[in-house]
Amino acid sequence: MNFYVALKSILGLFGLWFFVYYLWRDYRLDAFRDHIFTIRDRMFLYAANGNIGLDHPAYTILRNRMNVLLRYGHAFTLTRMFLVIISHDRLKSDSLVKWEEAVEELPKDTRNKMKEFNLCVVVAVFQHIVFNSFFRYVLLRPFAFFLKPLQFREIVDRPKVVLTVEHLESDALEQEERHVARTHAVAV
Repeated sequence: MNFYVALKSILGLFGLWFFVYYLWRDYRLDAFRDHIFTIRDRMFLYAANGNIGLDHPAYTILRNRMNVLLRYGHAFTLTRMFLVIISHDRLKSDSLVKWEEAVEELPKDTRNKMKEFNLCVVVAVFQHIVFNSFFRYVLLRPFAFFLKPLQFREIVDRPKVVLTVEHLESDALEQEERHVARTHAVAV
């Protein structure tokens, strides 16, 4: 075996190892946050065009959920998703109920658009959880080529998937509220 071929192979394997174990999760987290920022920007432009008020509860609740996702995106893992499935009851959280009530009072076109924004957020969280591991990404990404884009809607329309992702978001919101309460208690 040629020394240079062996050296290139060792350096290549080291580079791959470094990428997989040190850079992949940061890359996926950045991609997830970028996806959420894009959805939030589109929703803002939709609201800025006068379709929904910036102070409407449907808009503010969904925007706050996105902000929490941006802050705690690193905490959404497949393990936590399974723990949420096992440990949480199937009841909806208060923030989700409030959001659904606020959306139902909107005109039909606006309601559908807000539900579309929510669906995009759920799909982004689901993709982030699944593709957080490089090995799951390598195994599952080729299947996305064969799936039609609208089949994601079928996956997300399953109540268990949506409920699990929304429970993860609710846990993050509760964690944010506890953090704010502790910060205010320390400041006082």
